[in-house]
Amino acid sequence: MTVGLGSGSTLANVVKHLGGVGTNAEFVVASSATRRLAEKFDLKLTNLKRNERLDLAIDGADEINPELVLLKGGGGAHTREKIVAGAADSFAIVVDRTKLVDRIGTKNPLPVEVIPFAHEYTAGLLEEHGEGAKLRTSDTGKTYVTDNGNHVIDLETGGIRDPGYLSREINRIPGVVENGIFTNAPDRVFVGHEGGCEKVVTGKGITEILEKSDF
Repeated sequence: MTVGLGSGSTLANVVKHLGGVGTNAEFVVASSATRRLAEKFDLKLTNLKRNERLDLAIDGADEINPELVLLKGGGGAHTREKIVAGAADSFAIVVDRTKLVDRIGTKNPLPVEVIPFAHEYTAGLLEEHGEGAKLRTSDTGKTYVTDNGNHVIDLETGGIRDPGYLSREINRIPGVVENGIFTNAPDRVFVGHEGGCEKVVTGKGITEILEKSDF
C-alpha cells in the first residue's frame, strides 16, 4: 500500500504504532515534523507522483462536527494535508473525544495560510469574515513559517455556521493559499476515549457519539 500521513500529536501516535508493529507500506508525509518522526521509526517514505492515487490517508483533526466537517491547521500543515487527503482513495481521521464539537470554530481559530507579501492587507480582508485575524507567531515570538515558506493567519470565527460557504469565500481572497476547513467527509473516524475507541463510518454521522461524549 501507499499511505498518506498528515500531522499533529494524535497522528504522531499512529506513526509510532506503525513503527512498532512494522509495515511494508510506503508513506507520503504532509509535514516536515511527520517526516522526521517517520524516519525515526524507519518507515519507508516516497513522494506523491503525477496522477498517483494513495490507497489510504490517515490524519488527525483539531475539531470535527456531526457532519464530519473538519477544522485543521493547528500545526500549520493544512495545505499539504488537503493535497494528501484529496489524493487518497480512502480517508481516515483519528481523534480523541475532546475534538468533537457541535460547530467547528468554537474552540479554535480558523488557520489560513497566506503568502508573506502584503499579509497585513490579506489579514484585513480575512477579518471581514470573522471576529479578528492574527498573524501566528512561534513560542519565541517570531513569525511562524509553514513548510511552504508562508505565514498563517488565525481567524477567530466564534463558530462557523456554513463551513462550505466560508471556505470558498476565504479562498477567493488574493494572497490566501488555503484554509483549514475540510468539507470532504472522511470515510472513517476513530474517536479515542478513556474506555476505548468508537468508529464512525461516513453517512452515519457522529451525532450519537456527541451525545455520549462524556463516555
